[in-house]
Amino acid sequence: MKTVKLLSIEISKHWELIKFAATTADEVDEKDLQPYLIELLHAILSDKAQCWVRIDEDRNIIALLITRVIADKITLDKSLFLQCVYSFSKVPIEIWQKDFDLMIQFAKKENCKNIKFNSRHLRIWEMVKTFGCREAHRSFIYDIGGI
Repeated sequence: MKTVKLLSIEISKHWELIKFAATTADEVDEKDLQPYLIELLHAILSDKAQCWVRIDEDRNIIALLITRVIADKITLDKSLFLQCVYSFSKVPIEIWQKDFDLMIQFAKKENCKNIKFNSRHLRIWEMVKTFGCREAHRSFIYDIGGI
């Protein structure tokens, strides 16, 4: 198994798989699906986002990760944002650690100060703590009806 970054010319070949993984991982609401996918496709094709895939020995995609290099609006410090992570099968933590190490290398190459991501999933929280991540904050939401 290895993880590689797809080139923009490879995106159309894998677009259906990317759409499924990204919208599932990001839990995109049906009403927001089209603008989400248009923005995602534009970002990947213009290199504002990166699409990484973990492939098996037969070159089948078994996991997908979308990243973005973002800059803080005040400090201009760059961060690597892990937008979505999706695995099509259960994977040992050692494999995830290798992928995380690859993201660290990529972040350093892009002169990022840190790696950031959001997750609502307890298993992800537990796993990334073993990688040395710390919790920065938690977000909460209250829906206002009728708007």
